[in-house]
Amino acid sequence: MSDLFAAREKVEKGAEWRGSINVEIDGEVHNLTVRQLFDPEQWEVMQDIDLDEIEALRDELPEDKMEELDELQEKDRLSDEEEARLEALQAEIEDSDIDIFGVLSFDTYNGLKKAGKYGVEPDESDIQYALTNHTNEIEEMYGGMSHDDAEKYVNDHVIEPLIEKSTNFVSFAIGIEVIGETLGDTKN
Repeated sequence: MSDLFAAREKVEKGAEWRGSINVEIDGEVHNLTVRQLFDPEQWEVMQDIDLDEIEALRDELPEDKMEELDELQEKDRLSDEEEARLEALQAEIEDSDIDIFGVLSFDTYNGLKKAGKYGVEPDESDIQYALTNHTNEIEEMYGGMSHDDAEKYVNDHVIEPLIEKSTNFVSFAIGIEVIGETLGDTKN
């Protein structure tokens, strides 16, 4: 017998994996649930992203600060001190003399935004919050009140605007983290 069933089980576990990232928005750290991109999503996103541009941008940033930032962004929970440090690191990196527009193309930026839209996911408490607090909108927009309807609502009316209407390149930061989780080798 081949390894077909074992391979399918491994892929399903990878698809079910959920992690979290910490993103600083307007002086506050927010923890978001993320997943790896599925192959068709990754294919679509990577057609826009130039990894050489991402690497060039990363090379211009202070390596020690980027490593510390990565560690803090990947933690599930942050202490008050760690949150303050994450905010300070974000500010230092944003204030550095790096010309993001000179390094990244608009296509790469759009690919990262798309990665963020695909990779950020509502967790169970987000779905329950939507079902409790947005009942009428969900039923009116999606014709029902199921878990799937609430998930669609959160994706369309919370995650999409989070990415599309972000300022200070929050969408970029989220997209970078999702791509990092997807291209990393520890989940699937």
